[in-house]
Amino acid sequence: MIILTHTTMTNEPLKTTPEALNEYAKICLDACDKAEHILREQQDTSPIADMAREVLFYAGHLRQFGDMLGEAYTACDRMADCLYEHPRLLLQLKQLTLDIVLYGEQVDGKQYDVKDLLRQQIDRLKANIQAADEGRWHDIHDGRMLKSDPVEWTKEYEDVIDEADHEAFSHLTDCPRGMGFCFAYWMEKSNALAKRGIEWRSPGSMNPGVMFD
Repeated sequence: MIILTHTTMTNEPLKTTPEALNEYAKICLDACDKAEHILREQQDTSPIADMAREVLFYAGHLRQFGDMLGEAYTACDRMADCLYEHPRLLLQLKQLTLDIVLYGEQVDGKQYDVKDLLRQQIDRLKANIQAADEGRWHDIHDGRMLKSDPVEWTKEYEDVIDEADHEAFSHLTDCPRGMGFCFAYWMEKSNALAKRGIEWRSPGSMNPGVMFD
């Protein structure tokens, strides 16, 4: 068994043996399992961004090997579904996923329709990030039915959200994960963000008249 640490992830060259590649794939898929569990159980979401960076690191290596493309694609796709409030990190994941698909086309000699959807998602992410960077709030369109605060697209928000989420969940350890939990979470999140200079409007305040549970 290869033991991989944070130091290994950042400083040491990755191996190319079949054993190592399979271990890297396992690390990616284990990260996806953990992220999905966190969301399912409504736990502290702050570790998910680092899990996404781990997937980016190892899947970026796996994409060079034709027989590992399936695992690399699956890990990127699953992690992207878990990653909220990190548009710049999500953009990296989507771009890597597209790279994997395009390389897969070369290897297999086939055309995959999913690349068109990925390009649309990438274009939307880029447009919304640029609009946020330039303060063009009305030009941000995330494609969701419910409105969200456009501040969530700013780098300032993305830089502090994990720390704020960790603080928010630390105040909710005894709060039941059931009816009404979202309101308690939004209040704690808003307070934590305010301490960090971010004025954030919750989905409840952005969507008056919508029932949340």
